Amino acid sequence: MGIIKLIFVALLVFVGFFLLKKFRKPVNTIVQQPSTNKMVACSVCNTHIPENEAIIQNGRIYCSKEHLE
Repeated sequence: MGIIKLIFVALLVFVGFFLLKKFRKPVNTIVQQPSTNKMVACSVCNTHIPENEAIIQNGRIYCSKEHLE
């Protein structure tokens, strides 16, 4: 009779943990949004920068005004 009680208690503990895990609210999950900016390389120094920050002139990409000159 003792082993049946032990199995029953173990089953209750298992079900309790399962239900607790299932219904518990997630803790501060951070969802990163994928970047929509494509990374491009400077024609002079090969530094990668976001496309929206690049200077594009004559089909070439530059990371700064200094490299444009």
